[in-house]
Amino acid sequence: MYKPDGGCSKEPRHAFNPRARALFVPLLGLAALLLFARPAMAGNGGAAGMQILKYDISPRALGMGGAYTAVADDIYSVNYNPAGLGQLHFPEISSMYLSGFEDTLVYNTAIGMPLPIKGLGNGLSKPVAGLSLLTSDAGSFTRRTINDDGTVTSGSYDAQNDLALTFSYGEQVYSGEVGFFEWYKPTLNQYFGLNAKYLRSTMLEEYTASGAALDIGWLVMDPQHGLSFGLSYANFLASKFSYVSENTKLPAILRLGLSYQHATLMDQAIILAADGDFYTNEGSNSLRLGAEYHFEKIFNLRLGYRSEEDNPGITLGLGVRYNDVSLDVGVGAGGEIYNTSQVSFSYKFSGIKVKQYDRRPNYRNMEPERSDRPSPAPKKASPRKPEPKPVPDTPEKKKDSDFFLIF
Repeated sequence: MYKPDGGCSKEPRHAFNPRARALFVPLLGLAALLLFARPAMAGNGGAAGMQILKYDISPRALGMGGAYTAVADDIYSVNYNPAGLGQLHFPEISSMYLSGFEDTLVYNTAIGMPLPIKGLGNGLSKPVAGLSLLTSDAGSFTRRTINDDGTVTSGSYDAQNDLALTFSYGEQVYSGEVGFFEWYKPTLNQYFGLNAKYLRSTMLEEYTASGAALDIGWLVMDPQHGLSFGLSYANFLASKFSYVSENTKLPAILRLGLSYQHATLMDQAIILAADGDFYTNEGSNSLRLGAEYHFEKIFNLRLGYRSEEDNPGITLGLGVRYNDVSLDVGVGAGGEIYNTSQVSFSYKFSGIKVKQYDRRPNYRNMEPERSDRPSPAPKKASPRKPEPKPVPDTPEKKKDSDFFLIF
């Protein structure tokens, strides 16, 4: 970066060489998000299909009221901001269970793995690939039919079963000083992420719809001041999704998030976060606030609030972490309609270190040997030192015998 006195400091490490393009990737991402979101915002509101895509899929995020777009730093970044996957340094796996409205059950299993390649960031950090499987069962209902003879026939049917299979990619694309003002020249770490989804939904065991959609995310972090900004757009560029003939809209979600992290005492820290979620296909939005307190790197207490949505209210959460194992619980404690509860078990394989693949040319034997090239003269053997002659053993003198032979 350029210094105020006209000098030049060390070039920051990033994927794009010109300093003036330090914010090129995030600005391009923001423009793309607004471009895709604008036509959707202009449409009429209304209920969208596959409401499971709007659920808080993470006990940690639920405990913080869903304010997770700028906090995303684990495998559940897939559901909020795929750019956060770039912060995974070790393979991670997690499984989650959610109990929702009446007998609705939701399961999620996800795994993330750093890749041994150089990505867009040209080796800033290892890119991360993720895979997530989300399924839901909305319960069953009993259907009774009166026959012509007056008898009643009843049967049980599944109300709705949904499935979302997500392939994710995230990595760090920039790290360097950015001079916004003379008094504020932070060193920013920027991350980019992308999701590709396959979606399927079955209603009443008879009507099935399937399709695909994309998510995109961007995350900017200022580690020195503990600030983060996140932006993501979920379920855009969706393919046709229809149960019978009419196309069903998917819940496209534009998320904007801010977070602040600050160390308090010893190994304790606090995170404050706020999110604005805009459901562009439904003409509604939601404000989310959350806080998390880390205590001695083991316990995590969480508190959140969700407003202006279908089920506003207070949320609570608790997390326990020991070495590479973590157990998290989140509940909606003050929902006006219903309360949800979630529990997850996660494990980080910190003993597995993914080596970066860096192909280098082999300079040995790059030129074929020529037969007319004179062979090098053999080296003269250095004269050997004469070996010392063995010293002969001196014979021992015989002692006189005390006996004489007399003839």
